Amino acid sequence: MLLVACGSSGQRSNSLIRFVEEPPGAHCANGGTQVKSGLDTSGNESLEDGEVTSTAYVCNGSSGGETSRALVRMDAEPVGTNCAQGGTRVSSGLDGNGNGTLEAGEVTSTSFVCNGAPGNSSDTKALVRTTSEPVGSNCAQGGTAVQSGLDSNQNGQLDPGEVSSTAYICNGASGSPGVQALVRLEAEPAGANCAQGGTVVFSGLDSDRNGTLDASEVNQTRYVCSAQSAFATGWAASAPTDPSGEVPAGFWFNSGRKVSIFKTSASSRLKITISDTLAAGMGVNGGSAYYRLRMNSGYVSPDCFQRQYVWNSSGWTNTYSFPFATVCLTEALPAGLYEFDTWAFSSGGIVAVGVNAFRNLVLVEELLPTAKYGFSTEGGITTVSGTTFRKAPGRTVTFTKQASSSLLKVTLADTFRISSNMSAGTVLIKMDGFETSCSTGQYDGQGTNGDFHHPIVMTCVFPSVSAGAHTFDVWIRSSSTSAEAYLGWERSYPLLLVEEIENQKLAYTNGSSPSGELSGNWAGVGSRQVQYTVSAAQKTVRVTYSDTFRGTVGCNGSWGFYQLYVDGQPTGCITGQSSYNSGSSAQEHHHPINQTCLVRDLAPGPHTFAIWSTTVNPSNGTACGSNYFGWNRGQNLLLVEEMP
Repeated sequence: MLLVACGSSGQRSNSLIRFVEEPPGAHCANGGTQVKSGLDTSGNESLEDGEVTSTAYVCNGSSGGETSRALVRMDAEPVGTNCAQGGTRVSSGLDGNGNGTLEAGEVTSTSFVCNGAPGNSSDTKALVRTTSEPVGSNCAQGGTAVQSGLDSNQNGQLDPGEVSSTAYICNGASGSPGVQALVRLEAEPAGANCAQGGTVVFSGLDSDRNGTLDASEVNQTRYVCSAQSAFATGWAASAPTDPSGEVPAGFWFNSGRKVSIFKTSASSRLKITISDTLAAGMGVNGGSAYYRLRMNSGYVSPDCFQRQYVWNSSGWTNTYSFPFATVCLTEALPAGLYEFDTWAFSSGGIVAVGVNAFRNLVLVEELLPTAKYGFSTEGGITTVSGTTFRKAPGRTVTFTKQASSSLLKVTLADTFRISSNMSAGTVLIKMDGFETSCSTGQYDGQGTNGDFHHPIVMTCVFPSVSAGAHTFDVWIRSSSTSAEAYLGWERSYPLLLVEEIENQKLAYTNGSSPSGELSGNWAGVGSRQVQYTVSAAQKTVRVTYSDTFRGTVGCNGSWGFYQLYVDGQPTGCITGQSSYNSGSSAQEHHHPINQTCLVRDLAPGPHTFAIWSTTVNPSNGTACGSNYFGWNRGQNLLLVEEMP
């Protein structure tokens, strides 16, 4: 006998069944089988006792025996009139020829166990209920009715209105005791038999009468495959969201960015990339704000947050809005559905998220165990006052590159500060003890001494690295002995991530040319342009732009913008910088930027991707000062990658 429960295709945790022998007693006068069902919340493909949500009993008939045994056969049912979302065809009948296999001519009953519709709640469970079936039209000798369906009202019971399928397991005609037909279920991993994984069903006759279906007794094998998830797998991205508005200090608030993804492997990690803007400490001096990612209404594991802080020695109030980026990496969480959203908190002054970030983005990617990457989340605060590079603690990755033809993509996510007015600091990646072109500077000038702790992300591409083991680490220096450069303040953990990527379905430029002064209407930013050929229709292209940016130098309270253009047309993926203080001093802030844009549904063929800039304020049409890109930057990277 075989019972199967199928979960909704919007539910990643698979429904599992476990059979346990039931001795004669209160539940079954002549003994029978316990049928335990529930969701595999641990993702270990085994129904544990704590996961059981329903127990039913299939009882033996009165002693006597068999001239024919009742058998059940399961086959995949494609999407169609019987099951709108596909499912399983359940065929049953008597084993007339006694060969232990239910053949087509022996089928007397057919029913369907259908997958749920996409988008069902992840809390909706599939349940099975069995009841005794009297002698009648459904079973000439009596038997068992097997009812299944989804627990829509979530009361833990399969109510009559929730039954979506009924099958009958009928007793055979009486006779002398004989050999029992048995079924054994085992988890089937994702692969050739089941693309999304599922259950392998073994059946046969218990020839040695030991109550166990041994390998030598199996004469039929079937696969019950999980339906493909209605939620994104591999990667998922948030939809663009409106700015948060101005929020006063003192409480956490949801800033509106949200994304859900099914994690398919218990051994994989999730990489989260965020592109946004953050205005912290508005209207005060010494104000700050946190930007935090949350997961399933709790904290990400490990936590993912950063803090931004602005202060000046003259006591002027500030209103600064800077491009914001961060990258975080989770631990190896269990497979299942994960929802991420973003929150913010001000510890002083007003905070605003997403001002003039018109394509703010939270991108989540699953890094499978087969992915080639190495990372470090170790390292605390490091400070240096002087022009000699000093190694930052932790922040070291030793990675073995597999192929000489591949690329290495290196990402550093941290916080960075330079403590003095009109001073600078530099962060550098070394490989195997040698300086690389992967470096970025930061400079803050506001007419008085200041303190800017700024979240940073730097992405670099290394095209010509030999196969074999290589060590990467992070170094920092100041531009003078009077200014302190500071790395690692108020970030949950620094991330140094090294990824090996195939040198195909991508294009990049990673020169080191500053843009010079740019002002006026939208115009291209020098060499920050690359051509990429889209391989097929309905593809999504990810564009990573990593550089330094200074907006509207010499102005106070004006906006400078940059935007991704494709084929000379704006994409709407815009980010801006605005700097103001009440001292009316001229502003000059060169900060690292790392913008990620997704471009969907480009026509197959070649396309030109480029960064454009403007100093024109869209609210009043006026312009002030000039923008500047690439100051003290080793690589101004524009990387185009086709998403799977």
